[in-house]
Amino acid sequence: MKRSTGGWFVTLAVVGTAALAGAGWYYFFREPTATFDIQTVELSRGSIERSISATGSVEALVTVDVSSQLSGQISAVSVDFNSPVQKGGNLAVIDPRTFAARVASAEANLAIARTTVAVGEASVVKSKALRDQAQRSVERQRALIARNVTSAATLDTAETELATAKADLAVAEAQLENARATVKQREADLSQAKLDLDRTQIRAPIDGVVIARNIDLGSTVAASLQAPVLFQIAQDLKQIQILVLVDEADIGSIETGQNVTFTVDAFPDRVFRGEVAQVRIAGTTTNNVVTYTVVVRAQNPQQKLLPGMTATVRIVTGTRRDVLRVPNEAVRFTPPTDLTPAESPGRPNRDEAIVASISEKLKLSDEQIKQFSEGLAAARVSREASRTLRERRPANGETSTSVSPRRGAVRQSASGGTPERRGRLTRVLEGILTPEQFTEFKALRDEWRDTTRPAIVWTQSGKALQPHRMVLGLSDETFSEVVRAELKENDRVVTRARRNGGAERDSGRRGRR
Repeated sequence: MKRSTGGWFVTLAVVGTAALAGAGWYYFFREPTATFDIQTVELSRGSIERSISATGSVEALVTVDVSSQLSGQISAVSVDFNSPVQKGGNLAVIDPRTFAARVASAEANLAIARTTVAVGEASVVKSKALRDQAQRSVERQRALIARNVTSAATLDTAETELATAKADLAVAEAQLENARATVKQREADLSQAKLDLDRTQIRAPIDGVVIARNIDLGSTVAASLQAPVLFQIAQDLKQIQILVLVDEADIGSIETGQNVTFTVDAFPDRVFRGEVAQVRIAGTTTNNVVTYTVVVRAQNPQQKLLPGMTATVRIVTGTRRDVLRVPNEAVRFTPPTDLTPAESPGRPNRDEAIVASISEKLKLSDEQIKQFSEGLAAARVSREASRTLRERRPANGETSTSVSPRRGAVRQSASGGTPERRGRLTRVLEGILTPEQFTEFKALRDEWRDTTRPAIVWTQSGKALQPHRMVLGLSDETFSEVVRAELKENDRVVTRARRNGGAERDSGRRGRR
């Protein structure tokens, strides 16, 4: 039987075609051996400023609303917008004729009251004379009775006249007191009338500048439960304040005395300077956003800054001078895996950063550093054991591991740790530090809690990258302070790795939260 070879040829053709296709795919699409262009920058010394940006409104230090306590027609206006005024200076006049008439009436009433007092005083003198006469008559009648010269009825009549005279004197004295009280009342009425007449002169309560005028000549002022505002006067504009609205996430970094720079749209190329004068504790919620008012004081000698201007404010919350700096790009850089050594450091240990920072600032001895590290390690083991138990304990039918703790951990790391961590550090250090060191530690606690953090940067070593640990302090938009590191000034650190022969590979920056 003749064997057919056609099938074999077809099979070989298919296999050969597939092999050639695979070889071609491998040749054209295989990734060549990667090489990189490494970009590096030097560690340098310089200044770092951490700041918070916000907006606010320029206002005078003191703005006074000038109102009227009287109703009437404006008969004169002495000032206009922007008029400088002195305390007590005349601003406007309410028609005084009605109030002058009231003064005249009060003066007449006072004169009548004083005349009544004079009449009362004369009446008292007369009543005293009649009383004395009646008293002498009674004494004579008693003497005559003793000698049986007169009758008892005559004595009774004399005694009655004496009692009547005494009563008349008491009435006269009471009427005199009433007249004197009336005089005081009329004097008060006159004082009130004169005060109202004086109030027709609207005067400046402070030295300053008129920034608002709400009346014109001939306007009618109607004073009621709410006094109308006639003028607004801003106190000396050579000093101004800015009310800055700061987000609740940033308010914890702001303290009185911090330096401030700001600009206004009217002078975009000019930078003004001031300082934080007050951080108000009452928050304001707008569209679920909580803000706090920060008062910034600034000098305004040329009076270029006017009330109502919008200021773009930069509050300096931290400053370091002449410190070793590392670019933030180098801190964020993560190398490709084919550039890293077989053994690379893991995530930086925050405890190491804390130990390094406190050791340097408090000048700890080697023995204190050893005890501090061991205490933190023991406390960390205890904390992790407690966390494991909590994660295994069922709650509401679910284990706690069903909720990732990662988000909270990230926030805690960024903010310097939880209150539990801060309390743990205090307990560990309390038994290690001297009283003087512990006092200094408490004073510096907030500073290092908020600023120090561990980091890893990379240097180029041949065709590979070498990791280096460091402890970072204050950061701004460009640089971070190097608190502790094995690198030194002018050492170069990697910021970017560009893959040759293909698209640029980014530096692997860790996204900011």
